[in-house]
Amino acid sequence: MRGAAPRTESDRRGTASARGTRGPYVLYAAVMVVLGFSLVAAIRAAPTTAGTVSAGDRQEELIQVIQDLEARRDSLEQSLASLRLEIAGLDRRAASSKGLAAEFAVQTERLSMAAGLLPVEGPGLQITIADNPRPQERDLDAEGAIVHDYDLRALVNALWLGGAEAVSVGGERLTQFSAIRCVGATILVNTTRVASPFVIEAIGDPEILGAALQAEPESRALITDYVKRYGLKLSVQKSQRLEIPAYRGRLAPRELKPVDET
Repeated sequence: MRGAAPRTESDRRGTASARGTRGPYVLYAAVMVVLGFSLVAAIRAAPTTAGTVSAGDRQEELIQVIQDLEARRDSLEQSLASLRLEIAGLDRRAASSKGLAAEFAVQTERLSMAAGLLPVEGPGLQITIADNPRPQERDLDAEGAIVHDYDLRALVNALWLGGAEAVSVGGERLTQFSAIRCVGATILVNTTRVASPFVIEAIGDPEILGAALQAEPESRALITDYVKRYGLKLSVQKSQRLEIPAYRGRLAPRELKPVDET
């Protein structure tokens, strides 16, 4: 063919030399490919191995927690058994002193009754006293036409002297710490304000209580004189069943003073 020069010996040598040079590069590339696949496989396997180790550690931790809880349970069971033995011993001692406990309960109830800490019921006397509703019609002194604290005290003192077992004023149980005093336009009984009409209830023998009201000078004067003079409203009724609530205030005295022996 025109323009084509015949290949010489040097050309053939160059071609052979080029083929000999590409051989090591192909082998190197193949080795790198194999190493790449191995590295990828190792990376993919690494998380699986780490997860397996972590799960194993977690399982060991859970086993340890269970063992600790079981040990705690055993300790609590032993404590419970010990407490049950102690309670059984206390029950035996309580049973042996049952008579003493019963006597103590009776004394406690009696003292609580005397202190007004228990509600009571029984026969007695009910007194209702109220202000004059129309003092202006009789041209009366305004002070005389209303019930005062000293009027209530006169009636209550007469009932106590008549042997009343329990007394209340306006639903307030009276004790040795109770007070009946005037506060403004109302009367304070214990710490409760009460107003007209005032209801006094006393448990005891109705006949004796009624006689005591007439026997005491202050209560007799109130009933026979002041009530009529100032138009106060008064009623005294005997009852076979009265209910008096327990005292709701404090029992501890607020102030104590020594008695002057001289």
